[in-house]
Amino acid sequence: MTAPRHVDAVVLRRRPSGLPRPDDLALSEVEVPTLGDDEVRVSVLDLSLDPYLRSTLAGRHLDDAPVAVGDVVPGRSVGRVLASRAADIPEGALVLAETGWRAEAVVAAKQTTLVRVPAGVPASAALGALGMPGLTAYAAIVRHLTPRPGETVVVGAATGGVGSVAGALARDRGARTVAIVGDDDKAADAIDRLGYAAAVVRGRDGWEDALAAACADGIDGYLHMGDMPTLHAVVRRLAPHARVSLCGLMDQYNDGPPTTLPVAAIIMARATVHGMVVYDHGDLVGAQLAEVAALLADGSLTLHEERHEGLASAPAAFARLMAGRNRGKVVVTVGR
Repeated sequence: MTAPRHVDAVVLRRRPSGLPRPDDLALSEVEVPTLGDDEVRVSVLDLSLDPYLRSTLAGRHLDDAPVAVGDVVPGRSVGRVLASRAADIPEGALVLAETGWRAEAVVAAKQTTLVRVPAGVPASAALGALGMPGLTAYAAIVRHLTPRPGETVVVGAATGGVGSVAGALARDRGARTVAIVGDDDKAADAIDRLGYAAAVVRGRDGWEDALAAACADGIDGYLHMGDMPTLHAVVRRLAPHARVSLCGLMDQYNDGPPTTLPVAAIIMARATVHGMVVYDHGDLVGAQLAEVAALLADGSLTLHEERHEGLASAPAAFARLMAGRNRGKVVVTVGR
């Protein structure tokens, strides 16, 4: 009998409290299951780290199953098929799959998607601009914010996986885009790499005055992916009939207080507020892929990634992401 194979993986060591710490997670070894019918064995190449995982680890993200201490951290990756018992997924194919944070995984073929990206674009784009973050941005723009030429659209967490795509999509529709970011380096990225017209660093003295100056005619659209003080500052500057998409609540992911809305300001602006759950917008995938791929191809959208090397780097990279210190979509290179 052949001995079971084991591979590196990252497991939950203890449930995070507040901001995650690298030692909440641990590098371990897990067994690779035997390949069954209609399954594929995938070698993970690029692993996506995403903020929603913080609430998944706490057992409160939508319908996600709770993650027990000792379990492999869930996550999505681009990988290469090493072995296949599925007729439509050949060995050697690149696939997108929920592998978890591990070097290899066996997954059902029907739960994989063949990765196709434009020439010259890395396959990791399927984890960002051409993946779920890109779909989130696309749905927020086309269904919630609906920017028109000359309007001002403000994007929170503007240089991340969602924000970088949303800014490009709004700009492509003729809107003037303003980034809200966490530090000066991200402000430079927003303007120099991602094409925002202006960038404001949240939280520092006088930042609300800087926001007002950057949005002199008010804010017509706002994609929220930040904390409550940022939300309140933006809402107080909404233009009449503004649209708001509530996409992420970073402070609540990290066990912060419940977020409230300044309702009087929303009423005065006659604003429309939408809740964003990306799983409601799967029907837009085809349009998202076509439009975002075109923006990548013509240079209107820069693929903005922060890369970390090796599974062992993932715990610290995740803690960095949840503290808002990342610069771009966070991807861990696991294999080559």
